[in-house]
Amino acid sequence: MTDTRFIAVPGSERTPAFGATATRAADAEAWVEVTLKLARKTPLPAVDQRPQRPLSATELGAQYGASDDAVKRVSDTFTGLGLTVLASDAATRSVQLGGPVSAMEGAFQVKLMNFDGVRGAYRGRVGALHVPAALGNDIVGVFGLDNRRVVRRRPDAGRKRHVVDHTATAAKKRPWFFPSELATAYDFPDGDGSGQTIGLLEFGGGYFPDDLAAFGKAAGLASLPTVVPISVDKMPTNTNDEATGEVMLDVEVLAGICPKATIPVWFSQFTEKGWVDALDAATHDAQYKPQVLSISWGYAEDVSVWTASAVKQVNEALQEAALMGITICVAAGDDGSSDGINDGHAHVDFPCASPFVLAVGGTLLRTGAKGSERAWKDGDGLRADNGGSTGGGVSARLARPAWQAGLDIAPVNPGQTAGRIVPDVAANASANTGYFVVAQGQQEISGGTSAAAPLWAALVARMNQQLAATGKRVGYLTPLLYGAAAAGGGPLGKLGCNDIHAGDNVTAHVGGFKSTAGFDAVTGWGSPRGKDLLAALTKLL
Repeated sequence: MTDTRFIAVPGSERTPAFGATATRAADAEAWVEVTLKLARKTPLPAVDQRPQRPLSATELGAQYGASDDAVKRVSDTFTGLGLTVLASDAATRSVQLGGPVSAMEGAFQVKLMNFDGVRGAYRGRVGALHVPAALGNDIVGVFGLDNRRVVRRRPDAGRKRHVVDHTATAAKKRPWFFPSELATAYDFPDGDGSGQTIGLLEFGGGYFPDDLAAFGKAAGLASLPTVVPISVDKMPTNTNDEATGEVMLDVEVLAGICPKATIPVWFSQFTEKGWVDALDAATHDAQYKPQVLSISWGYAEDVSVWTASAVKQVNEALQEAALMGITICVAAGDDGSSDGINDGHAHVDFPCASPFVLAVGGTLLRTGAKGSERAWKDGDGLRADNGGSTGGGVSARLARPAWQAGLDIAPVNPGQTAGRIVPDVAANASANTGYFVVAQGQQEISGGTSAAAPLWAALVARMNQQLAATGKRVGYLTPLLYGAAAAGGGPLGKLGCNDIHAGDNVTAHVGGFKSTAGFDAVTGWGSPRGKDLLAALTKLL
């Protein structure tokens, strides 16, 4: 007898986005595409420390992917429910399905509605998703039915100013930097990115070679990196909209420091499905195989933004990257302790809060005879008020990893558990001491932790270039920062970073955090001392 029961997918429960209201039923004939995530043949191993040997994508898929039987069982079942199998891959545990809203509603026992709200309009749902009971042990995630935005751009931080004079003479007077000048200020090891692949994930905007060429000319670059735009889920790679400034900021920070690197740029949708698919595409890419990824996007880990299932699957994708020896640098956010959520509480950004990434906060750096560096906070710390400040705090959704267990940093939200602390490190982020950028044909100064994240990615690429002769690479760096260095003298983070002990990121009514001596939840271990970090790290590899 055929089992016709349906059971809930764990962690799939949805509530309306903050301030959103359902207005009407979704068009029954509208085409929808979803990504199913399947259970693993073998659970992922604990990754409390750096793996001794990175796995290849092939090895990871063979050990920790889905079974071929499960892929076939799931595909056949949903075909029978009126959906079309668009693609499947056992290594990434993914089955892509397409079909009209009416068929999706029947297959997942859900009612899809159109919502309007303060964070924009979207197609969404309320409650849990359900799948046939016979597949209850096979399916661990369903993404794409709800297409609310789960990313925010970072470059709104501070102001952008058109640049009139960027000559060497003016460099003595101006407060802003070319990326190469920051590499010098932070004592990066020598290198140009030769042989290195630095990936970017983007969720809007486009890449424009003319902007990069203009940047290279202004910055005096003798060569330019090879930039490869890649579409995920049919996402355009050349949309010339407001998010283009983010894309070009990411590309040009990398170009200014690693002008001979290869930079694949994966463009994806700004949804949970977009995140899941983009991470799979980048980390399992058979052609480019990035050693480093930089992500300047994210959103508060709030439950009205991310489902528990999405947090789990994105976090596992980042864990896979750690197992493959990929360093992932993620911006910590630009709205201080509130992370831009106006509910009075403190929030941290996701996926920055994942323990498998290097979470990058922001500083305000001034060089010269009266040089100084402090935690970044412009104005009241909120982008909505033309200010901005570094994200940082204690996660409410991701547990505190073993390598942070000894840190005495408590959440400021009443009754919250003490989870993962972010950021791990920091770098210049204030637009008042910002980065020279060319975007949409305009010269600008831009800031934000979205500039600091690719700066750290460029440092990792240069360190990898220096390590290449030894057959080593930086890989999963984050836990090493908290452990004792081989040469003694305290944790690696202390030996390889400038301690920042001035400023705060308070923007939430409940408070925030102060930058103090040693590690803190505002700038982490601090800004990089590149050569010192490489020297100490080399002894640990």
